[in-house]
Amino acid sequence: MKIQIKYLNGTRFKRFILNSAQRINQMEQYLNDINVFPVADGDTGTNMAATMSSVVKGIKECKESSFTRISSVIADSALIGARGNSGAILAQFFQGLAEATKGKIRLSTEAFAQAATKAAEQARKAISHPQEGTIITVMKDWANHLAEHAHHTPDFVELFKKSLSKAKDSLAQTPDKLLILKEAGVVDAGALGFVNILEGIVNFIEYGKIKSLIAIASTADKMGSFNLDKVDSGINFQFCAECLLEGNDLDLETIKQKVNFLGDSLIVAGSINRAHIHIHTDKPEDVFTELSEFGTIVKTKVDDMYKQHTKIKLDTHKKSVGLVTDSTCDLPPEIIKKYNIQVVPIVIQVGEKSYLDQVEMKPEDFIRILETSNEKLSTSQPPPAFFTEAYNKIALKYESIISLHIAEKLSGTIQGARIGCKDMKSSNEIHIIDSKTASVALGLLVAEAAQLIQERFSLEEIINRIKIAADNVKIFISIPTLKYLMRSGRLNKTKGLLGTLFNLKPILTINSDGNIVEAAKVVGQKRVIHKTVDLAIQFAKKVKNPRFAITHVAAPELAQWYSDKIRTIFNSSKVMIAEASPALSVHIGVGGAAIAVLGDS
Repeated sequence: MKIQIKYLNGTRFKRFILNSAQRINQMEQYLNDINVFPVADGDTGTNMAATMSSVVKGIKECKESSFTRISSVIADSALIGARGNSGAILAQFFQGLAEATKGKIRLSTEAFAQAATKAAEQARKAISHPQEGTIITVMKDWANHLAEHAHHTPDFVELFKKSLSKAKDSLAQTPDKLLILKEAGVVDAGALGFVNILEGIVNFIEYGKIKSLIAIASTADKMGSFNLDKVDSGINFQFCAECLLEGNDLDLETIKQKVNFLGDSLIVAGSINRAHIHIHTDKPEDVFTELSEFGTIVKTKVDDMYKQHTKIKLDTHKKSVGLVTDSTCDLPPEIIKKYNIQVVPIVIQVGEKSYLDQVEMKPEDFIRILETSNEKLSTSQPPPAFFTEAYNKIALKYESIISLHIAEKLSGTIQGARIGCKDMKSSNEIHIIDSKTASVALGLLVAEAAQLIQERFSLEEIINRIKIAADNVKIFISIPTLKYLMRSGRLNKTKGLLGTLFNLKPILTINSDGNIVEAAKVVGQKRVIHKTVDLAIQFAKKVKNPRFAITHVAAPELAQWYSDKIRTIFNSSKVMIAEASPALSVHIGVGGAAIAVLGDS
C-alpha cells in the first residue's frame, strides 16, 4: 500500500529533521572536502553538522506536537548553535519557516510551500552580498518547485520526492553559476548540505530510518575529479568571527550596515530578540565592540581561516620547497599570505610582560606603547621551540624547507633556528640561511625566494641565488631622533645628548658582514629624509633590475613620499610598503623609515 502524508504536524516534522541531521553527519567529511566557497577553509560539513546537532538537542527536549512550537524550537536552536557561513544561512532559513507558520498546528502541502518560499527569501536577505550558485540558489529553486506543484499535490510524500529531484538538478548547476566551483570540479558544499537535509527527509519517508547513501552520486558523476589545489583560496580576511546577540527590538538591517565595512561574507540571521552574526574579518574585536551597542553578546567564536586553509592543503601533493622567516622581515601581510610564508614571531618585552610580535601585538599597538609607556622596551629572538613548531607544521607539506632570517651578527635568531631543527627527523631537509641584513631588506630576500619557489627553481638553485642576492641588497635607515637609540641602549647617552644638541641625524645601513654601521650623518630632519632616499637611489643605479621596499614607524606619508620619489626615476618599479616591526621600531622610533634595495649582479 502506498504511503501518503496529507498533513505535516510538529511530531512528523521533528522526525524529518532528526533524520536530516543524521544524513548531514554521514556527509560531514565529504562536505568539508569539497568546500571552496566562500573560502576554502574545509569546514562546511563540520559547521552544518554542529548547527543541526544544536537543533537535534533542542527538539529532543520539546514534547509538544504542534508545528508552530517545533518550528520555533528548531529556529531558536539553530540560531544558538549556528556555525560558519552555511550554518548561519540555515539558521535564518529555519527562522523564516517559523515566522511563516506561527500559530499553525498542522500544515497542508500548500501552506508548507508558502512557508518554505518565505524561508528561502529570509535566508537570502540575511546575506550582505548573496551569490548565485550557492545554498540560497538551491533553497530558492526547491521552494519555487514546491509553490508550483503544491496546489495539485496534496501528498507530502510525492511532493518531497519530486522537489528533491529539482533540488539535485539545481545543485548540479551550481558550477555553471560560480566559476570557482567549476575550476575545482565540485558542487557548492553548502548547497549539497541542504540537499542532504532533503535527502534525509525523503529517505525517512521511504524507509522509516536513515539509510547510508552514496555521496551525491547523482551530481558528482557530472563533475570532473577534484582540482582543489588549483583553486585560489580566496581568503581576503584572516578570521571567521561569529557571535550570538540578545536584545530588544533588534533591527537586523541596521546591524548589518553597522559592521559591513569590517569584512565580507556577512550574514545577520535572527529575530527581534536574538541574532547570530557571521563575518570574515581581520578585526574580530572591533566587530564585537560595534555589535555590543545593540544588546548583550552572549557567545562568540573566532576561527583562523589561514590555519584552516593550510591544514586542508596538506592532503594535496607535497610541494617542493617551503619558506620560513621571522617577523623582523617587515613584509606586507598580503605577500606573506600570497606565498604561504611561515613567519616565526620575535618576542617583545614590555617591562615584565612578554608578547609575540604580530600574534599578540600588532605594530600599531607597539607604537602606542612606544609613545606613551615609560617601561623598558626590548625585543628578543624566538626560542628554539618556536622554530620546531614552525618546521613541524609545514614538514608534511614540503619536501624541503628554506629558513631565511635576520643577520646572525644582529640577533640570535638563526642560532634558535639551528637548535630548533637539530633533533627533528627532517632536519636534513631544513636549510637555514643568514640574510646578513634585517627589516625590509630581509623582506626583499624572502619575497625573492618565494618568487623563485613559485617559478619552480630547484632547491640548490634557489639557495645559491638567495646567497648571491644577500650580497646585493642594501638598507638605508633614517633616524628622526636619537631618543630611541639611547633608550634601547644602542647609543651611548653622552654621544646621544651631544648629537641631539647639534641636531645631528644619522642614516644607518648594514654592511656585508651583517653589522649596523653609519652610512651618513646630516644636520636637520629635512636633510636626513632627502639623504636617505638619495643613498637608496645611488645604490639602485649601480645594480641591475632594482627592487625596492620601504618600512616606516607611524609615518605612512613619508613612506609614500619615498615611494613616489623612487618611481619618478625607476618608472616601472613596484615598491613594497609595510609597517615596521618592533625589532626596528624600538630603535628608530616614531617617524623613522627605511628603504631597502635589491639588485641583480
